[in-house]
Amino acid sequence: MSTKQAKLLMVPANGQISIGKSWAGRHILVEEIGSNEIRISSGIFVPDSQRIFHTKEAKESLDSFNKWESKNPAKRTDVGSLFSSLRKKKQTRAK
Repeated sequence: MSTKQAKLLMVPANGQISIGKSWAGRHILVEEIGSNEIRISSGIFVPDSQRIFHTKEAKESLDSFNKWESKNPAKRTDVGSLFSSLRKKKQTRAK
């Protein structure tokens, strides 16, 4: 069991406090619990822009893709043939 320590800090006029070097480089969440209480928690937090990737639907989609990929291994591409077919399609569309 870890030992809990309490720190008494005075918040200066700029509103900034230091919580110690042991917290350096870590992501923290500062929650205002009430008008006289805050809670600081360390953890891994997901930015709003990436939250969609951490859903049940995203996991199912990735699992489905992984199954498909295991049944359909990558094949070597004949680049010359690919570009040739693309040129033919481009010429057909241009007409």
